[in-house]
Amino acid sequence: MAQVTASIGASALRRACALACALMAAGTAFAQEPTTLEAARSAAAAGRIGQGLKLLDRHLAANPDDRAARIDRARFLAWRGDHAAALATLDGLGPDDTETALLRARIHAWAGRRNASLALNAPVLAAAPDNHDAQWNHALASRLGERPEQALPALAQVTATQPDGRDTRDLARAVRLPLFSSVGLPINRYSDDDDIEIDSVGLDASVRVSEAWRLHASGTRRTHRAPVGNPFAPVTGGDEVDENRVGVGATLSLSPSTAVAAHVVQSRLDPAAGDRTATLGSLALRHRASDEFAVGVRAERERVAASPRAISLGVLRNTVALDALWQPTLRDRIGLYGWFDDYSDDNRRRAVLADWRHAVVRHERAMVDLGLQAEWQGFSHDPGNGYYSPDRYTRIAPVASAYLPFGQDAGLYLQTSLGVQRDETFDRWKRAASVNAELTLGIYSRWQLVGRAAYSRQLNEFGQYEGRSVGLELRYRFCDHRRAECPAAAE
Repeated sequence: MAQVTASIGASALRRACALACALMAAGTAFAQEPTTLEAARSAAAAGRIGQGLKLLDRHLAANPDDRAARIDRARFLAWRGDHAAALATLDGLGPDDTETALLRARIHAWAGRRNASLALNAPVLAAAPDNHDAQWNHALASRLGERPEQALPALAQVTATQPDGRDTRDLARAVRLPLFSSVGLPINRYSDDDDIEIDSVGLDASVRVSEAWRLHASGTRRTHRAPVGNPFAPVTGGDEVDENRVGVGATLSLSPSTAVAAHVVQSRLDPAAGDRTATLGSLALRHRASDEFAVGVRAERERVAASPRAISLGVLRNTVALDALWQPTLRDRIGLYGWFDDYSDDNRRRAVLADWRHAVVRHERAMVDLGLQAEWQGFSHDPGNGYYSPDRYTRIAPVASAYLPFGQDAGLYLQTSLGVQRDETFDRWKRAASVNAELTLGIYSRWQLVGRAAYSRQLNEFGQYEGRSVGLELRYRFCDHRRAECPAAAE
Protein backbone atom coordinates (compact mmCIF):
# COMPACT_ATOMS: atom_id res chain seq x y z
CA MET A 1 0.00 0.00 0.00
CA ALA A 2 2.95 2.33 0.41
CA GLN A 3 3.37 2.38 -3.36
CA VAL A 4 -0.27 3.32 -3.81
CA THR A 5 -0.02 6.06 -1.19
CA ALA A 6 2.67 7.73 -3.27
CA SER A 7 0.04 8.59 -5.86
CA ILE A 8 -2.37 10.22 -3.36
CA GLY A 9 -2.61 13.89 -4.06
CA ALA A 10 -0.26 13.72 -7.04
CA SER A 11 -3.10 14.61 -9.37
CA ALA A 12 -3.89 17.62 -7.20
CA LEU A 13 -0.36 18.95 -7.49
CA ARG A 14 -0.36 18.29 -11.22
CA ARG A 15 -3.52 20.33 -11.64
CA ALA A 16 -2.08 23.17 -9.56
CA CYS A 17 1.00 23.11 -11.74
CA ALA A 18 -1.12 23.10 -14.86
CA LEU A 19 -2.96 26.19 -13.60
CA ALA A 20 0.34 27.93 -12.99
CA CYS A 21 1.39 27.08 -16.53
CA ALA A 22 -1.84 28.55 -17.88
CA LEU A 23 -1.31 31.79 -15.96
CA MET A 24 2.23 32.04 -17.22
CA ALA A 25 1.05 31.45 -20.76
CA ALA A 26 -1.50 34.25 -20.39
CA GLY A 27 1.32 36.65 -19.59
CA THR A 28 3.23 35.67 -22.72
CA ALA A 29 0.42 35.68 -25.21
CA PHE A 30 2.68 36.64 -28.09
CA ALA A 31 5.06 33.69 -27.63
CA GLN A 32 4.81 31.26 -30.51
CA GLU A 33 6.03 28.23 -28.57
CA PRO A 34 6.29 27.44 -24.85
CA THR A 35 9.64 27.69 -23.14
CA THR A 36 11.40 24.54 -22.04
CA LEU A 37 10.26 25.17 -18.46
CA GLU A 38 6.64 25.64 -19.51
CA ALA A 39 6.78 22.47 -21.61
CA ALA A 40 8.23 20.56 -18.64
CA ARG A 41 5.43 21.71 -16.36
CA SER A 42 2.76 20.89 -18.94
CA ALA A 43 4.15 17.40 -19.53
CA ALA A 44 4.31 16.61 -15.80
CA ALA A 45 0.82 18.02 -15.19
CA ALA A 46 -0.48 15.70 -17.94
CA GLY A 47 1.09 12.67 -16.24
CA ARG A 48 4.18 12.43 -18.48
CA ILE A 49 6.49 12.94 -15.54
CA GLY A 50 9.55 11.33 -17.13
CA GLN A 51 9.32 13.69 -20.10
CA GLY A 52 8.75 16.60 -17.74
CA LEU A 53 11.91 15.75 -15.78
CA LYS A 54 14.01 15.54 -18.93
CA LEU A 55 12.81 18.96 -20.09
CA LEU A 56 13.24 20.42 -16.63
CA ASP A 57 16.81 19.11 -16.38
CA ARG A 58 17.53 20.71 -19.76
CA HIS A 59 16.22 24.02 -18.44
CA LEU A 60 18.25 23.70 -15.22
CA ALA A 61 21.42 22.96 -17.17
CA ALA A 62 21.06 26.40 -18.73
CA ASN A 63 19.61 28.06 -15.60
CA PRO A 64 21.17 26.33 -12.57
CA ASP A 65 20.09 29.06 -10.11
CA ASP A 66 16.38 28.88 -10.95
CA ARG A 67 14.99 28.07 -7.50
CA ALA A 68 11.40 27.71 -8.69
CA ALA A 69 12.49 25.15 -11.26
CA ARG A 70 14.38 23.17 -8.63
CA ILE A 71 11.28 23.12 -6.45
CA ASP A 72 9.36 21.85 -9.48
CA ARG A 73 11.95 19.08 -9.84
CA ALA A 74 11.30 17.99 -6.25
CA ARG A 75 7.56 17.97 -6.98
CA PHE A 76 7.98 15.89 -10.13
CA LEU A 77 10.11 13.33 -8.30
CA ALA A 78 7.55 13.13 -5.50
CA TRP A 79 4.73 12.59 -8.00
CA ARG A 80 6.45 9.49 -9.32
CA GLY A 81 7.04 8.17 -5.78
CA ASP A 82 10.78 8.88 -5.49
CA HIS A 83 10.45 10.51 -2.09
CA ALA A 84 14.14 10.18 -1.20
CA ALA A 85 15.27 11.97 -4.36
CA ALA A 86 12.59 14.64 -3.90
CA LEU A 87 13.77 15.44 -0.38
CA ALA A 88 17.41 15.43 -1.50
CA THR A 89 16.49 18.03 -4.12
CA LEU A 90 14.88 20.22 -1.46
CA ASP A 91 17.93 19.77 0.79
CA GLY A 92 20.05 21.31 -1.96
CA LEU A 93 18.04 24.53 -1.82
CA GLY A 94 19.15 25.50 1.67
CA PRO A 95 16.85 26.45 4.57
CA ASP A 96 13.13 25.94 3.96
CA ASP A 97 10.77 28.79 3.26
CA THR A 98 6.99 28.33 3.56
CA GLU A 99 6.66 26.78 0.10
CA THR A 100 9.41 24.20 0.54
CA ALA A 101 8.37 23.40 4.13
CA LEU A 102 4.85 22.59 2.91
CA LEU A 103 6.17 20.49 0.04
CA ARG A 104 8.55 18.66 2.37
CA ALA A 105 5.67 17.91 4.75
CA ARG A 106 3.55 16.56 1.91
CA ILE A 107 6.33 14.30 0.66
CA HIS A 108 6.73 12.80 4.13
CA ALA A 109 2.97 12.17 4.27
CA TRP A 110 3.06 10.42 0.88
CA ALA A 111 5.97 8.32 2.20
CA GLY A 112 3.92 7.22 5.22
CA ARG A 113 5.92 9.24 7.76
CA ARG A 114 3.15 10.70 9.86
CA ASN A 115 5.19 12.28 12.65
CA ALA A 116 7.69 14.03 10.38
CA SER A 117 4.95 15.40 8.16
CA LEU A 118 2.89 16.80 11.03
CA ALA A 119 5.96 18.35 12.69
CA LEU A 120 7.02 20.11 9.47
CA ASN A 121 3.50 21.27 8.73
CA ALA A 122 2.62 22.49 12.23
CA PRO A 123 4.47 25.88 12.22
CA VAL A 124 2.84 26.92 8.94
CA LEU A 125 -0.58 25.78 10.13
CA ALA A 126 -0.17 27.63 13.44
CA ALA A 127 0.83 30.85 11.69
CA ALA A 128 -1.87 30.60 9.02
CA PRO A 129 -4.75 28.30 10.05
CA ASP A 130 -6.58 29.03 6.81
CA ASN A 131 -3.66 27.99 4.61
CA HIS A 132 -5.21 25.54 2.17
CA ASP A 133 -2.02 23.55 1.50
CA ALA A 134 -1.24 23.26 5.21
CA GLN A 135 -4.74 21.93 5.95
CA TRP A 136 -4.41 19.53 2.99
CA ASN A 137 -1.10 18.21 4.38
CA HIS A 138 -2.53 17.87 7.88
CA ALA A 139 -5.44 15.76 6.64
CA LEU A 140 -3.20 13.54 4.51
CA ALA A 141 -0.76 12.88 7.37
CA SER A 142 -3.39 12.47 10.10
CA ARG A 143 -5.13 9.65 8.24
CA LEU A 144 -2.04 7.48 8.79
CA GLY A 145 -1.91 5.22 11.82
CA GLU A 146 -4.59 3.79 14.09
CA ARG A 147 -6.82 6.88 14.51
CA PRO A 148 -7.59 8.10 10.97
CA GLU A 149 -10.64 10.10 12.10
CA GLN A 150 -8.17 12.75 13.28
CA ALA A 151 -7.89 13.82 9.64
CA LEU A 152 -11.56 14.84 9.40
CA PRO A 153 -11.37 18.41 10.82
CA ALA A 154 -8.62 19.38 8.37
CA LEU A 155 -10.51 17.72 5.52
CA ALA A 156 -13.57 19.78 6.45
CA GLN A 157 -11.47 22.96 6.14
CA VAL A 158 -10.17 21.89 2.73
CA THR A 159 -13.69 21.05 1.57
CA ALA A 160 -15.04 24.40 2.75
CA THR A 161 -12.35 26.21 0.76
CA GLN A 162 -12.71 24.16 -2.44
CA PRO A 163 -15.91 22.11 -2.15
CA ASP A 164 -16.02 21.02 -5.79
CA GLY A 165 -12.30 20.65 -6.46
CA ARG A 166 -10.98 17.43 -7.94
CA ASP A 167 -8.03 17.52 -5.54
CA THR A 168 -10.51 17.82 -2.64
CA ARG A 169 -12.21 14.64 -3.85
CA ASP A 170 -8.86 12.86 -4.10
CA LEU A 171 -8.00 13.81 -0.53
CA ALA A 172 -11.45 12.83 0.74
CA ARG A 173 -11.13 9.37 -0.83
CA ALA A 174 -7.72 8.93 0.79
CA VAL A 175 -9.08 9.94 4.21
CA ARG A 176 -12.17 7.75 3.83
CA LEU A 177 -10.21 4.60 2.99
CA PRO A 178 -9.11 3.62 6.55
CA LEU A 179 -12.52 4.69 7.91
CA PHE A 180 -14.41 2.18 5.80
CA SER A 181 -16.30 -0.76 7.25
CA SER A 182 -16.61 -3.76 4.94
CA VAL A 183 -18.23 -7.06 4.08
CA GLY A 184 -16.17 -9.54 2.08
CA LEU A 185 -16.49 -12.87 0.27
CA PRO A 186 -13.05 -14.58 -0.01
CA ILE A 187 -12.61 -17.78 -2.07
CA ASN A 188 -9.31 -19.69 -2.22
CA ARG A 189 -7.97 -22.93 -3.70
CA TYR A 190 -4.61 -24.60 -2.97
CA SER A 191 -3.07 -27.66 -4.63
CA ASP A 192 0.36 -29.27 -4.81
CA ASP A 193 2.24 -32.22 -6.25
CA ASP A 194 1.59 -34.28 -3.09
CA ASP A 195 -2.04 -34.37 -4.28
CA ILE A 196 -3.18 -32.18 -1.41
CA GLU A 197 -6.05 -29.83 -2.15
CA ILE A 198 -7.52 -27.22 0.18
CA ASP A 199 -10.60 -25.23 -0.83
CA SER A 200 -12.10 -22.47 1.29
CA VAL A 201 -14.97 -20.05 1.01
CA GLY A 202 -15.95 -17.51 3.61
CA LEU A 203 -17.91 -14.45 4.56
CA ASP A 204 -16.43 -11.77 6.80
CA ALA A 205 -17.32 -8.34 8.13
CA SER A 206 -15.37 -5.54 9.78
CA VAL A 207 -17.47 -2.70 11.19
CA ARG A 208 -16.20 0.53 12.66
CA VAL A 209 -18.49 1.28 15.63
CA SER A 210 -16.66 4.22 17.22
CA GLU A 211 -13.48 6.25 16.91
CA ALA A 212 -11.61 3.61 18.91
CA TRP A 213 -13.46 0.34 18.30
CA ARG A 214 -13.87 -1.91 15.28
CA LEU A 215 -15.78 -5.22 15.48
CA HIS A 216 -15.13 -8.28 13.31
CA ALA A 217 -17.04 -11.45 12.41
CA SER A 218 -16.32 -14.28 10.01
CA GLY A 219 -17.54 -17.66 8.84
CA THR A 220 -15.46 -20.07 6.75
CA ARG A 221 -15.84 -23.55 5.31
CA ARG A 222 -12.65 -25.37 4.35
CA THR A 223 -12.31 -28.74 2.65
CA HIS A 224 -8.99 -30.63 2.87
CA ARG A 225 -8.45 -33.48 0.36
CA ALA A 226 -5.87 -36.16 -0.36
CA PRO A 227 -6.45 -39.51 -2.16
CA VAL A 228 -7.06 -42.64 -0.15
CA GLY A 229 -3.70 -44.35 0.36
CA ASN A 230 -1.81 -41.06 0.16
CA PRO A 231 0.46 -40.51 3.20
CA PHE A 232 -1.34 -37.22 3.78
CA ALA A 233 -4.87 -38.71 3.61
CA PRO A 234 -7.19 -38.40 6.66
CA VAL A 235 -6.60 -40.97 9.39
CA THR A 236 -10.37 -41.17 9.84
CA GLY A 237 -10.87 -42.72 6.40
CA GLY A 238 -12.06 -41.32 3.11
CA ASP A 239 -10.26 -38.66 1.15
CA GLU A 240 -11.37 -35.37 2.72
CA VAL A 241 -12.00 -33.47 5.93
CA ASP A 242 -14.42 -30.56 6.16
CA GLU A 243 -13.96 -27.77 8.69
CA ASN A 244 -16.49 -25.08 9.62
CA ARG A 245 -15.26 -21.97 11.41
CA VAL A 246 -17.14 -19.10 13.04
CA GLY A 247 -15.27 -16.21 14.60
CA VAL A 248 -15.76 -12.84 16.27
CA GLY A 249 -13.25 -10.22 17.28
CA ALA A 250 -12.51 -6.60 18.04
CA THR A 251 -9.76 -4.04 17.50
CA LEU A 252 -9.17 -1.22 19.98
CA SER A 253 -7.13 1.75 18.73
CA LEU A 254 -5.53 3.20 21.85
CA SER A 255 -3.73 6.02 20.04
CA PRO A 256 -2.55 6.89 16.52
CA SER A 257 0.44 4.60 17.10
CA THR A 258 -0.98 1.68 19.12
CA ALA A 259 -3.78 -0.87 18.70
CA VAL A 260 -4.84 -4.14 20.32
CA ALA A 261 -6.81 -6.84 18.48
CA ALA A 262 -8.47 -10.02 19.80
CA HIS A 263 -10.28 -12.81 17.94
CA VAL A 264 -12.06 -15.98 19.09
CA VAL A 265 -12.86 -18.77 16.61
CA GLN A 266 -14.96 -21.89 17.04
CA SER A 267 -13.70 -24.62 14.67
CA ARG A 268 -15.63 -27.83 14.09
CA LEU A 269 -14.59 -30.82 11.98
CA ASP A 270 -17.21 -32.89 10.15
CA PRO A 271 -18.53 -36.07 11.81
CA ALA A 272 -16.40 -38.28 9.57
CA ALA A 273 -13.35 -36.76 11.27
CA GLY A 274 -14.67 -37.40 14.75
CA ASP A 275 -16.88 -34.30 15.10
CA ARG A 276 -14.12 -32.56 17.02
CA THR A 277 -14.59 -28.95 18.12
CA ALA A 278 -11.78 -26.61 19.14
CA THR A 279 -11.74 -23.06 20.46
CA LEU A 280 -9.06 -21.05 18.69
CA GLY A 281 -8.10 -17.40 18.68
CA SER A 282 -5.47 -14.71 18.85
CA LEU A 283 -4.43 -11.64 20.81
CA ALA A 284 -2.19 -9.08 19.12
CA LEU A 285 -0.56 -5.75 19.94
CA ARG A 286 0.90 -3.47 17.27
CA HIS A 287 2.83 -0.30 18.03
CA ARG A 288 4.64 2.24 15.84
CA ALA A 289 7.35 3.69 18.04
CA SER A 290 8.43 6.20 15.38
CA ASP A 291 8.19 6.82 11.66
CA GLU A 292 11.12 4.46 11.24
CA PHE A 293 10.29 1.62 13.64
CA ALA A 294 7.21 -0.52 14.35
CA VAL A 295 6.74 -3.69 16.38
CA GLY A 296 4.02 -6.27 16.83
CA VAL A 297 3.47 -9.12 19.32
CA ARG A 298 0.93 -11.90 18.81
CA ALA A 299 -0.26 -14.93 20.78
CA GLU A 300 -2.33 -17.43 18.81
CA ARG A 301 -3.98 -20.84 19.09
CA GLU A 302 -4.70 -22.49 15.73
CA ARG A 303 -5.16 -25.83 14.00
CA VAL A 304 -2.27 -27.35 12.08
CA ALA A 305 -3.98 -27.61 8.69
CA ALA A 306 -1.03 -28.49 6.45
CA SER A 307 -2.76 -31.63 5.20
CA PRO A 308 -5.92 -33.74 5.70
CA ARG A 309 -3.86 -36.07 7.90
CA ALA A 310 -2.73 -33.28 10.23
CA ILE A 311 -6.16 -31.74 10.63
CA SER A 312 -7.90 -35.11 11.07
CA LEU A 313 -5.47 -35.91 13.89
CA GLY A 314 -6.63 -32.70 15.61
CA VAL A 315 -3.11 -31.28 15.96
CA LEU A 316 -3.18 -27.77 17.45
CA ARG A 317 -0.42 -25.22 17.93
CA ASN A 318 0.07 -22.41 20.42
CA THR A 319 2.17 -19.62 18.91
CA VAL A 320 3.98 -16.58 20.23
CA ALA A 321 5.23 -14.29 17.44
CA LEU A 322 7.24 -11.08 17.33
CA ASP A 323 7.40 -8.80 14.27
CA ALA A 324 9.67 -5.78 13.87
CA LEU A 325 9.87 -3.36 10.95
CA TRP A 326 12.69 -0.84 10.58
CA GLN A 327 12.81 1.76 7.80
CA PRO A 328 16.17 3.50 8.27
CA THR A 329 15.82 5.45 5.01
CA LEU A 330 13.06 6.23 2.54
CA ARG A 331 14.53 3.58 0.23
CA ASP A 332 15.15 0.75 2.71
CA ARG A 333 12.81 -1.50 4.70
CA ILE A 334 13.99 -4.30 6.98
CA GLY A 335 11.60 -6.78 8.55
CA LEU A 336 12.44 -9.33 11.23
CA TYR A 337 9.90 -11.99 12.21
CA GLY A 338 10.22 -14.65 14.88
CA TRP A 339 7.91 -17.49 16.01
CA PHE A 340 7.80 -20.08 18.74
CA ASP A 341 5.19 -22.85 18.32
CA ASP A 342 4.13 -25.41 20.93
CA TYR A 343 2.24 -28.29 19.26
CA SER A 344 -0.34 -30.52 20.91
CA ASP A 345 1.59 -33.63 19.70
CA ASP A 346 4.54 -32.62 21.91
CA ASN A 347 6.44 -30.98 19.07
CA ARG A 348 8.13 -27.56 19.20
CA ARG A 349 9.16 -25.15 16.48
CA ARG A 350 11.40 -22.09 16.42
CA ALA A 351 11.54 -19.95 13.29
CA VAL A 352 13.12 -16.67 12.14
CA LEU A 353 12.66 -14.75 8.88
CA ALA A 354 14.61 -11.63 7.87
CA ASP A 355 13.49 -9.59 4.86
CA TRP A 356 15.30 -6.55 3.39
CA ARG A 357 13.94 -4.43 0.53
CA HIS A 358 15.58 -1.52 -1.28
CA ALA A 359 13.72 0.80 -3.66
CA VAL A 360 15.52 0.81 -7.01
CA VAL A 361 12.88 2.22 -9.39
CA ARG A 362 10.27 4.87 -8.69
CA HIS A 363 8.38 5.73 -11.84
CA GLU A 364 4.82 6.70 -12.68
CA ARG A 365 4.44 3.39 -14.54
CA ALA A 366 6.23 1.03 -12.15
CA MET A 367 7.82 0.85 -8.72
CA VAL A 368 10.45 -1.85 -8.20
CA ASP A 369 12.19 -3.08 -5.05
CA LEU A 370 15.05 -5.57 -4.78
CA GLY A 371 16.16 -7.32 -1.63
CA LEU A 372 17.13 -10.47 0.20
CA GLN A 373 15.33 -12.98 2.41
CA ALA A 374 16.89 -15.36 4.93
CA GLU A 375 14.83 -17.98 6.78
CA TRP A 376 15.58 -20.58 9.43
CA GLN A 377 13.31 -22.98 11.29
CA GLY A 378 13.76 -26.05 13.42
CA PHE A 379 11.47 -28.60 15.14
CA SER A 380 12.20 -30.67 18.22
CA HIS A 381 11.32 -33.88 16.33
CA ASP A 382 9.27 -35.30 13.45
CA PRO A 383 6.12 -37.02 14.74
CA GLY A 384 4.96 -38.02 11.25
CA ASN A 385 1.63 -36.28 11.64
CA GLY A 386 1.30 -34.82 8.17
CA TYR A 387 3.30 -31.61 8.40
CA TYR A 388 6.92 -30.80 7.52
CA SER A 389 9.09 -31.00 10.67
CA PRO A 390 12.78 -30.50 9.86
CA ASP A 391 15.43 -30.46 12.54
CA ARG A 392 16.94 -27.45 10.77
CA TYR A 393 15.82 -25.78 7.59
CA THR A 394 17.54 -22.80 5.95
CA ARG A 395 16.58 -20.74 2.92
CA ILE A 396 18.40 -17.76 1.38
CA ALA A 397 16.92 -15.98 -1.60
CA PRO A 398 17.19 -12.70 -3.49
CA VAL A 399 13.72 -11.22 -3.90
CA ALA A 400 12.21 -8.70 -6.32
CA SER A 401 8.83 -6.99 -6.12
CA ALA A 402 7.03 -4.53 -8.35
CA TYR A 403 3.86 -2.46 -8.24
CA LEU A 404 2.27 -1.47 -11.56
CA PRO A 405 -0.46 1.17 -11.20
CA PHE A 406 -3.37 1.31 -13.63
CA GLY A 407 -4.56 4.76 -12.68
CA GLN A 408 -5.34 5.65 -9.08
CA ASP A 409 -7.93 2.94 -8.47
CA ALA A 410 -6.27 -0.24 -9.75
CA GLY A 411 -2.86 -1.87 -9.56
CA LEU A 412 -0.91 -5.10 -9.92
CA TYR A 413 1.60 -6.26 -7.30
CA LEU A 414 4.20 -8.89 -8.27
CA GLN A 415 6.86 -10.62 -6.19
CA THR A 416 9.35 -13.33 -7.03
CA SER A 417 12.25 -14.98 -5.24
CA LEU A 418 14.86 -17.44 -6.47
CA GLY A 419 17.39 -18.83 -4.03
CA VAL A 420 18.66 -21.96 -2.30
CA GLN A 421 17.48 -24.13 0.58
CA ARG A 422 18.51 -27.17 2.58
CA ASP A 423 17.59 -29.21 5.62
CA GLU A 424 19.37 -31.98 7.52
CA THR A 425 18.40 -34.58 4.89
CA PHE A 426 20.15 -32.72 2.00
CA ASP A 427 23.77 -33.31 1.07
CA ARG A 428 23.83 -30.00 -0.83
CA TRP A 429 21.85 -26.81 -1.35
CA LYS A 430 18.82 -27.08 -3.63
CA ARG A 431 16.83 -24.49 -5.54
CA ALA A 432 13.90 -22.64 -3.95
CA ALA A 433 11.58 -20.38 -5.92
CA SER A 434 8.29 -18.57 -5.53
CA VAL A 435 6.09 -16.19 -7.54
CA ASN A 436 3.12 -14.18 -6.24
CA ALA A 437 0.72 -11.83 -8.00
CA GLU A 438 -2.13 -9.71 -6.67
CA LEU A 439 -4.44 -7.58 -8.82
CA THR A 440 -6.62 -5.01 -7.04
CA LEU A 441 -9.53 -3.27 -8.73
CA GLY A 442 -11.21 -0.49 -6.74
CA ILE A 443 -8.46 0.60 -4.36
CA TYR A 444 -10.45 3.61 -3.15
CA SER A 445 -13.95 2.59 -4.29
CA ARG A 446 -16.79 1.11 -2.30
CA TRP A 447 -16.67 -2.09 -4.37
CA GLN A 448 -13.32 -3.83 -4.50
CA LEU A 449 -12.19 -7.01 -6.26
CA VAL A 450 -8.85 -8.65 -5.47
CA GLY A 451 -7.42 -11.60 -7.40
CA ARG A 452 -4.39 -13.55 -6.15
CA ALA A 453 -2.21 -16.28 -7.61
CA ALA A 454 0.95 -17.91 -6.25
CA TYR A 455 3.44 -20.64 -7.13
CA SER A 456 6.08 -22.05 -4.79
CA ARG A 457 8.81 -24.63 -5.15
CA GLN A 458 10.44 -25.06 -1.78
CA LEU A 459 10.21 -26.82 1.56
CA ASN A 460 7.67 -25.76 4.16
CA GLU A 461 4.75 -27.31 6.02
CA PHE A 462 3.96 -29.53 3.05
CA GLY A 463 7.48 -30.90 2.64
CA GLN A 464 9.45 -30.80 -0.63
CA TYR A 465 6.85 -29.83 -3.16
CA GLU A 466 5.50 -27.56 -5.84
CA GLY A 467 2.43 -25.71 -4.67
CA ARG A 468 -0.07 -23.45 -6.40
CA SER A 469 -2.83 -21.27 -5.03
CA VAL A 470 -5.44 -18.94 -6.48
CA GLY A 471 -7.92 -16.70 -4.73
CA LEU A 472 -10.61 -14.15 -5.40
CA GLU A 473 -12.09 -11.70 -2.91
CA LEU A 474 -15.08 -9.45 -3.49
CA ARG A 475 -15.55 -6.73 -0.89
CA TYR A 476 -18.11 -3.98 -0.34
CA ARG A 477 -17.01 -1.07 1.82
CA PHE A 478 -19.25 1.46 3.51
CA CYS A 479 -19.27 4.25 6.09
CA ASP A 480 -22.85 5.55 5.87
CA HIS A 481 -23.73 4.29 9.36
CA ARG A 482 -21.26 6.89 10.70
CA ARG A 483 -22.05 9.90 8.55
CA ALA A 484 -19.56 12.17 10.34
CA GLU A 485 -16.80 9.82 9.20
CA CYS A 486 -18.08 9.43 5.65
CA PRO A 487 -16.97 12.54 3.73
CA ALA A 488 -19.44 13.44 0.99
CA ALA A 489 -16.64 14.94 -1.10
CA ALA A 490 -15.28 11.42 -1.70
CA GLU A 491 -18.25 10.40 -3.86
